Amino acid sequence: MPRDPVMAFGIGNVTTTGPTTVRAEQLVSANLVDHRGRIDLPALAVLFDHLGGLPYFASEPDGSPCVQARLAVSMQGTVDVGDRLTANAELLMRDEAFGTTRVDIVTSSGRICCSGTARNVGVGRTFDHNPTGDRGVEAPTGGVGTSGLSMPPAIEPDLDGRVIVEQIAAGTRTAGHLTDLLNGRVETVDHPLGTGVRFTVGTEPWMGNVFGTMHGGVIAAAVAQGCSFAGQANTTAGRDYQLADLAISFLRSPAVQGSDVVVEVTPVKIGRRVASFDATMHAHDGMLLSRCAADVHYR
Repeated sequence: MPRDPVMAFGIGNVTTTGPTTVRAEQLVSANLVDHRGRIDLPALAVLFDHLGGLPYFASEPDGSPCVQARLAVSMQGTVDVGDRLTANAELLMRDEAFGTTRVDIVTSSGRICCSGTARNVGVGRTFDHNPTGDRGVEAPTGGVGTSGLSMPPAIEPDLDGRVIVEQIAAGTRTAGHLTDLLNGRVETVDHPLGTGVRFTVGTEPWMGNVFGTMHGGVIAAAVAQGCSFAGQANTTAGRDYQLADLAISFLRSPAVQGSDVVVEVTPVKIGRRVASFDATMHAHDGMLLSRCAADVHYR
């Protein structure tokens, strides 16, 4: 069982490199692949969010606890299973209430694979210790329970995307190890503009942040994975896709004691090259937790 999101997503070597800069690494092992055996944007969400808040905290000697209000993330190209990524975060501006942090993630070959910004909001809570604790201090290990994981089988080229997602929903096709890590289950939903999805996640204590509620990176990973399934559900047979852009606002953070959170993804426009989706996450009692807009690229 993972101890926290940073361990679960293979993040380590978190170091402060300057007054307003922080660096970390992520070993992207097989436990982060989706149903295609790919490392896509959802697998990098915890690294992006976690690093997006640390420069704000580190920019004052006593630390300034903060949460993320919004992430804007773009994926460039692919990431290989087993690669060791390096992320650099730089605080672009800050005052006593808000900050803006830029995050760039590069592969081991030096190619940028993910970039964007995090909006930081200072919170009026205090800590009697460093709020990052020992999260990510040690070298990345690639997550917990990754030994012996097999890669998902190749997808048959004659299947359209909705059939693929419905097979996952029925349990006849693997959902991917990242979905398993998130305790996720998916189902398709009919909409006038295309196929939407409902992605349900069962929370666990390891998903929590230092405040005891769901880590923003886990929220982003769950919403992103729902958007990825929606992208798949609207592909035609033989076409590939990538979740390319994600802009997510965090409104509230749920408890992580076993209740479900539900991501509803709705098509906005399904084009030949780009599909756009809106997504929301609600708690089990219907409380709105986050809103998101995402673009999927087709090839």
